[in-house]
Amino acid sequence: IPSTNISQKERVLQLIQPVPTQLAADAELVEQARSEYKTLSQARGGLKMIYSLTLTVALLMALLGALALAIYLSDKIAAPLSHLARGTRAVAQGDFSQQQPVVSHDELGILTHSFNRMTRQLADARIKLELNQAEQAAAKAYVEALLGSLSAGVLSFDRQWRLQSANQSALAILGAERTPLAEAELDHWPQVYPTLAPLCEKVRQEFIAGQEMWQGQVELAGTNRVLLVRCTRLDSQDDALEMRGHVLVFDDVTDLLAAQRDAAWGEVARRLAHEIKNPLTPIQLAAER
Repeated sequence: IPSTNISQKERVLQLIQPVPTQLAADAELVEQARSEYKTLSQARGGLKMIYSLTLTVALLMALLGALALAIYLSDKIAAPLSHLARGTRAVAQGDFSQQQPVVSHDELGILTHSFNRMTRQLADARIKLELNQAEQAAAKAYVEALLGSLSAGVLSFDRQWRLQSANQSALAILGAERTPLAEAELDHWPQVYPTLAPLCEKVRQEFIAGQEMWQGQVELAGTNRVLLVRCTRLDSQDDALEMRGHVLVFDDVTDLLAAQRDAAWGEVARRLAHEIKNPLTPIQLAAER
């Protein structure tokens, strides 16, 4: 209550009135709820931080676990593929002994099984190829040894009349070397060895005429040597293989012809002597008488 006297102090009048019990209880509950809410509000920041840290840790652990699981599964899945890749590189380098274990029955297992079957087939094919090559080498060596023991000359040509093989007797009879003959076609041989011009011309004429097989005598140019020549065309059952060619067999019959001429002249001389002797016999008998 304000005082009229400035020097006097102000006084306060306080009125205390009891509050109803229900209202006091409600007010107490409200105050308690407000206090709890304030406490919870103050603790919410810490809880949010705790929850965030917990979720972050859980997420990191889940990511690390997923990464570790992914690495483990990828290694487990990629291991057979790595083995197949190494096996494929080995097969590419010629090692057909690679056999990979079949660890599953899925698509990867089917792929591994197919790879093993492929390597077995390749190994068998290589063994067969090596056997065939060995047989061909043995057959070639046998044929070369057989041709080398012949006194007759043997030449083989391809479809373009390029020399494929020749025995030593053929080179000795022709008086030529293998390298110059192999580097040129038959029509160009006279440019290297002019003495072979009649032989090349004879061969060309006979096959231009369509002869599959022919035989004749050829005298080498500039020499007295006579060759008995026989040529045959080789036909392949499969034209796609291009194995068609020609084989030329010849022998030097110069000495044989000379011997035949000598024998013929001897026979002529014998018969001439007999014819001369026949009229002389009666004259001799008459003279003796």
